[in-house]
Amino acid sequence: MTMLKAIFFFTMTALLLSCQHTNSQTKKTSSQKVGGPCEGCEAIYESKIPFEALNEVDTLPFFGKKGAKLVISGTVFEADGKTPAPDVVLYIYHTDPSGRYYMTGNETGWGKRHGALRGWVKTNTKGEYKFYTLRPASYPNDGPPAHIHVTIKEPGKNEYWIDDFHFDDDPVLKAHPGSFQNRGGNGVLTLKKKDDTYYGQRNIYLGMNIPGYPARDVIQSGLKVGENCPAFDPFHLSGADINSKACPMCKYGYGQGLMVWFNHDNLDGMKRFTQVLEREMKSRGEKKLRVFLVYMNPTYKTSTEREEALLKEKIKKWCTDQALQKVAVVWVPSPVDEETSSAYKINPKVDNTIFVYKKRKVAAKWVNMNYSDDSAKKLLDVLGG
Repeated sequence: MTMLKAIFFFTMTALLLSCQHTNSQTKKTSSQKVGGPCEGCEAIYESKIPFEALNEVDTLPFFGKKGAKLVISGTVFEADGKTPAPDVVLYIYHTDPSGRYYMTGNETGWGKRHGALRGWVKTNTKGEYKFYTLRPASYPNDGPPAHIHVTIKEPGKNEYWIDDFHFDDDPVLKAHPGSFQNRGGNGVLTLKKKDDTYYGQRNIYLGMNIPGYPARDVIQSGLKVGENCPAFDPFHLSGADINSKACPMCKYGYGQGLMVWFNHDNLDGMKRFTQVLEREMKSRGEKKLRVFLVYMNPTYKTSTEREEALLKEKIKKWCTDQALQKVAVVWVPSPVDEETSSAYKINPKVDNTIFVYKKRKVAAKWVNMNYSDDSAKKLLDVLGG
């Protein structure tokens, strides 16, 4: 009997120790180390719900009780920018409406620093996530803009941080735009208010601007941030230089603007995106903003000169139908042309490569961005007023 009790005791002890070390084992089995230093990122393992039991939605404490309600949702994509990423855990935490990390007095672990307003979600099979919380405020006494911290844990890699969630209507952000790294993509949200709730969307791109992320996993396209934009001579199908081969950088590189290099024929899918940019050019003026949509002729391998001429006329008609007076839709020979696309290091396998340029240098870059109103606004936010 004594021997049976001893066996039972040691068996239960082993099981308990195994359960207690589940999260630490998760950390140790991450095969790839990415993201660089990350103070407090281990807090992601403090979820009271095991990772495998998390779902794509979480409601943080005190939702709707102490301030403005906020709902944030989006999709997490794999490094190719297109494939939804399932089973990615997001840990979020932030200040309360007074700008302080609210404490209940029962916090443990990293909760003693991160406060009570924190939560965990895990993307579903479509890569989707959503959380309900209070809208945070900036720190008291001239602190940084209001923000929500976020840590990522994807399968097979260690935990790492991405750019905080910020809000484009935040007066502190407008006064002090700061310098964002666009880790995981742009984190500045355009909020929409309905009744007493703010809604925002952010898509997250795994590996984007994350140090140490395997290059083979990240889709590469375009010049690097900080590189000079070369001269090139596209044919203009709309805008101020229509029917000419004016060089965008030679003529307008002294200022700032956007270049959208796209390698597909779905212009109708770009309508609203383009119209937002057209309105903004009219509002700001051409000296403060230039927009170039660079069509790379994806059918170049099979098209004849006659077919290309007809296609140019078709795109011109599309520009006329969209009433484009300011946005320049321009034509280059192919997605692998040495003097145009290749000079900008465009990957011919991606749908689009988008540059923000300032004084001829690349200030920011996106690959395979969707053509939504919010995407256009995010690009314009990077440019500032």
